[in-house]
Amino acid sequence: MTTFENAISPDQRFAKRNSTEYHVFSTHIEDASTIEKWVGITKPKHVLIDPETYELLRNKRISWAFDADNTLISVKINHDEGKVEYVGEIKGE
Repeated sequence: MTTFENAISPDQRFAKRNSTEYHVFSTHIEDASTIEKWVGITKPKHVLIDPETYELLRNKRISWAFDADNTLISVKINHDEGKVEYVGEIKGE
């Protein structure tokens, strides 16, 4: 499993677009105001990320990690995706 910490400054980790509140996440950008174009994710959480971070995470099995204040602190990429594990012979009836 690979973990990427949220590089966005803690005071910029939330944004509101229309009536929806988003978590803000980047693997490498500290100042959210420097990002000109955001990519919005709506499931399982509303998250705004920069295009480079999106490319890093797209088509990966990920899980978001939050602290006690429900602030997005990191993302984990599960590398076990697609592996087959032998569990033994299963006999049909």
